[in-house]
Amino acid sequence: MARAVSVLAALALIGLLAFTAPAAAELKDSIVIKWTYLAQRVVRQLRLTNQLSAKLYGHVGVAQYLAYKQAKGNAAVNADLASAFAAHSVLARTNPNLAPSVLDTPLYEDVVASGVSVAVRDASAALGIKIGIDIATASATDAGLQVSYYRPGYPDSLAKDDVYVFTPEQIGAPRDFLLYPNYANGSTFIYPVSKIPALTAPYLKAPFKFGSADFEAENKVVLEQGGTYAPNRTPYDTDTARFWLGAVSGSGGQGSAGVTGMVQNISIALLPGTYTPEQQAAFFAKLGTAFYDAIVAVWYVKFKVPRWRPITAIQKYYNASWTPLLGTPQHPEYPSAHQGIFGGGWSVLVRELGGKTDYTFTVKSDWPNIADRTYTNLNDAAAEAGNSRIFAGAHWAQANNDAFAIGKAVGEYIYDNIDKLIYGKQAPLKW
Repeated sequence: MARAVSVLAALALIGLLAFTAPAAAELKDSIVIKWTYLAQRVVRQLRLTNQLSAKLYGHVGVAQYLAYKQAKGNAAVNADLASAFAAHSVLARTNPNLAPSVLDTPLYEDVVASGVSVAVRDASAALGIKIGIDIATASATDAGLQVSYYRPGYPDSLAKDDVYVFTPEQIGAPRDFLLYPNYANGSTFIYPVSKIPALTAPYLKAPFKFGSADFEAENKVVLEQGGTYAPNRTPYDTDTARFWLGAVSGSGGQGSAGVTGMVQNISIALLPGTYTPEQQAAFFAKLGTAFYDAIVAVWYVKFKVPRWRPITAIQKYYNASWTPLLGTPQHPEYPSAHQGIFGGGWSVLVRELGGKTDYTFTVKSDWPNIADRTYTNLNDAAAEAGNSRIFAGAHWAQANNDAFAIGKAVGEYIYDNIDKLIYGKQAPLKW
């Protein structure tokens, strides 16, 4: 075997974290935080979108939490080591090409650092690997991976206002396709799919229609602040559009941990340093599952009422040459995926902090030409994240607000029901 290096050296190699180091050294050195960072590294290297990273972080969070739960009271198993094997099992099965270069050495370091006997090592490995296999098996049956028969129209065939069509920037290889349309049928981790129709019912008729006063008011803001040329958008706001998206695929960046990783790292900075690894694992299981379950609920609405994007409406009725600051995502506009994910994770973090939001934290930028940002309240950062999608030219405000509300409802449920894991045990939604 290769010579082991220290855990701290491994963390240095991981690098490129989206935020400043956690305030508490206990968090930085724990098995849970180490493998959270490794999951972020996988997301960066594969340049995964926020939707894909949400699912991956859910898998890793659940795997580590289950390892601590199932190792409890079993003297033959080292709980920390079982959680490392569980996280490695999930990540290696999802991304086998990265296992030798990114995942195997950190796992070997954990084995060496544990100092356990061969028998305990093997028992811990057996438990962690089984958990990873169970999660991979559940994922393989996810209806969100099935074929979709939904096909939007094209701008020159637009028949009705308010209806989603491919946008001009989406036509032509390799962008002439939808992103994850069957996530609308996805298998949630904790939030039952049977509850999604009732949760989302108020939003199915909610989007403001073209020509209404509400639509015109919101559209005026996007016209003035969301275009490539936007005289009413400040330089800070221009940076905000990229800052809160992260340098993910399609944003012009070279890969980041995404908004999902951003919320993870804010959490690492603010969680009490007294948390045990098991408490940390419970938290990150809640956070990761809230990201993905919120996406499934948001996607259900997106494809029930597929709404056009700002570029479609604006070019048709207001300014034929208008283009958004950032590329338009390849799925319907309402509600916002970004803010659904954000609302799910945010609600879990705020609940974990007892409802308190007045914390000071610094967020490290993914972009070399955008400065790090410091906030004194979680709500200020959340509001800025929502505005970022308007500055990007991708959304009207209502899509942000309603998606955040959907995500928050999902996150609240998950926070109170983390032990009711139903992943892989549900029938898909009936349409």
